Amino acid sequence: MAAACGSGGDGPSRGEDPGGAAVYVAVAVSDEVLRFDPETGALLSRISLDPRPSESDEPHGLAIAPDGHHWYATLAHGDPTLSKFERPADRRVGRGRLSSAGAARVEIDRTGEFAFVADYDRARPGEAGEVLAVRLYDLEVVARRRACPGPHHAIQNPVSGEVAVACSLGDEVVLLTSPGLEEIGRFPVDAEPGEAGSPGFKPLNLAWSPDGNRLYVALHLADRVRVFDPDGTIVGEVVTGRRPAQIALSPDGRTLVVANRGDGTLSLIDTATLQERSRVELGAAHPHGVGLDGSGSRAFVTCEGTPSAPGRLVAVELNSDPPVVAWSVETGSVPLGVVWAPAVRQG
Repeated sequence: MAAACGSGGDGPSRGEDPGGAAVYVAVAVSDEVLRFDPETGALLSRISLDPRPSESDEPHGLAIAPDGHHWYATLAHGDPTLSKFERPADRRVGRGRLSSAGAARVEIDRTGEFAFVADYDRARPGEAGEVLAVRLYDLEVVARRRACPGPHHAIQNPVSGEVAVACSLGDEVVLLTSPGLEEIGRFPVDAEPGEAGSPGFKPLNLAWSPDGNRLYVALHLADRVRVFDPDGTIVGEVVTGRRPAQIALSPDGRTLVVANRGDGTLSLIDTATLQERSRVELGAAHPHGVGLDGSGSRAFVTCEGTPSAPGRLVAVELNSDPPVVAWSVETGSVPLGVVWAPAVRQG
């Protein structure tokens, strides 16, 4: 069973509305989640996820419940876990063991009942890694499936319910049932995929269109996003910046936002034409995660930084012509997951 415990977070600052909208960022090196004001970039609080003070256990993936009242964070190393926090107090109300080797991204299903966690275990590059289904009520693992080498992201089709898995070290996408995780299909991301453990394309992250008819796949080593229909047929592609990492689709499905880790940019793609309509210089190294606000008008991008430059959270105003950086703030070393959360009220 999941264990309840305190959050360890800082209290709200004077004058702050604790139930207001917020941006949460997982910072790998300091083993904490930071909460920011989405309008100004002000740091509102710090929430510790540090079970081993002498080690870095790498908080990695973040997700927000459909109603905004809870958020979830994976701890990737040591004893990988999925933690559940209650808003607006950011109080940890549960922590479930995943018994996996490298818990990465976490996504919540359309019902809000289950989460899917990809086990991105890079220590076994040619061997099949797991995808886990976790019941969010009590954080119990209800299903697990060895899917493919290096599963990095698992996300549910919003219409059919099937779960697509990006196999980063296997150059393919696997399709699973929800929540049982039975395999129902798989397809390569290219006609000439690399060998297991030595990918030529490295599909890292995914996004489904709102109607469930398109799957966008970021190909990290090919500098592009390729688009598939649900049975794996390629319907198009678009060149991005270098080394695309996380991607996010606007709520209306019209704009795909791509964090380009290799050149410090953000690509904005028109999904109707599959053309890059803008590329924004972020002014920070190694973009990793990207999250959108509820209207899809502002993107929040985590940039990992370098040994000589700290990581940053960068907000980009997408509806400006051209899109512009609204603000940029330091986070500490290696920020990874990022999620925007709507305003909530107690009671």
